[in-house]
Amino acid sequence: MTNPNEWIDPSSPGGAKIKKRKRSAIFIVVAVSLAVHLLAGGVLAIIKITEKIAAKPEFEAPALEKIDTPPPPPPPPPTTKRSAKSMPRPQPLVVQNPQNMSVPAIQIDQSQMTIGGGRGFGGGLGEIGGGAIDAVRLTSFGYDQALEGTLTGTLYDLKTDRNEKPVKYPGDLEQSASPIFKDFTRNFDLNKLSRKFYRADTTLYASYFVINNQPAGNAPKAFQAEGVIEPKMICASYTGTYKPTEDGRFRLFGRGDDVLVVSINGKIVLDASWRTDFYSGWSQGSSAAKEDEKNPRSYFGFKPAGITGDWFNLRAGVMTEVDIVVAEVPGGWFGGYLLIEKDGEPGMKIFTTRPFSDQDRNFLLKVHPDVRQFLK
Repeated sequence: MTNPNEWIDPSSPGGAKIKKRKRSAIFIVVAVSLAVHLLAGGVLAIIKITEKIAAKPEFEAPALEKIDTPPPPPPPPPTTKRSAKSMPRPQPLVVQNPQNMSVPAIQIDQSQMTIGGGRGFGGGLGEIGGGAIDAVRLTSFGYDQALEGTLTGTLYDLKTDRNEKPVKYPGDLEQSASPIFKDFTRNFDLNKLSRKFYRADTTLYASYFVINNQPAGNAPKAFQAEGVIEPKMICASYTGTYKPTEDGRFRLFGRGDDVLVVSINGKIVLDASWRTDFYSGWSQGSSAAKEDEKNPRSYFGFKPAGITGDWFNLRAGVMTEVDIVVAEVPGGWFGGYLLIEKDGEPGMKIFTTRPFSDQDRNFLLKVHPDVRQFLK
């Protein structure tokens, strides 16, 4: 055994062996140290990789792309409601409402235009009844559709019975017509005419009467019965109800060719027929007769002076019945007009049951120059 404190010569044989052993030991130490470091580095790398894998990944949402909102679908095409002729809504003619109202476009054909109504129509004046209306044909004898504040008009052929067979009259037509109208105007019962005579299929609706004296053939034409009803011995009956817009005492003034008879609430207040006391049981009061004699007034091209009717009372908002019959007997010319006067107020107005629309005014102004002084 060698003494560690003893110096050994490295050039000696024993010293060479010792030197070789020292080098081997150093190599081993370095190799082990390197292996340890590599192992430690590998372990640390594995730990880091494991942590990365185990860590919850962070998710970043992709940027949203702007998407244009599609336009809404187009609305469905509008539908048109038309008032059914099978459900007339008549309303009578009387006192003019000062308000104005617009109505759908009116097709004007000189003496022909249109609007509508009917008894029991309900409601006050100034509103269109029967739903939306696209166009209204206006004639001198009424509108072709029912509107608020109008009378229902029916055309009868007194020469033809309900079975479309000719009615034979002995002698003069005027003499034959007199008892027919006197019987009818007792109560304006349309059944009396419908049971005996042929009537046009088309119904018209009127709110005022200013029928310039015109060929009688315009009446069947307006009721779409041209060529079906010969324009003589014919009558148009208008009936309905309405609510006046003001209280007061009123009377009518007018003239008809040949027949014009008016009833208010079941009582005849005017017979302005061409021949008085001939087509109804009404007689003009002495006071009114003296007024007309003292101050004869002729309007709208009618040569005979007009006739003043009886006074009657109206109450605002109270349903009022009106019946009117106009007729042409021997044929030829047909016309008539109705004005109204309020007690205590000067002047007269056109007799109407609903406010005048602009179309009404334009039509009336073309009828005759006299219209302007009464269109108030």
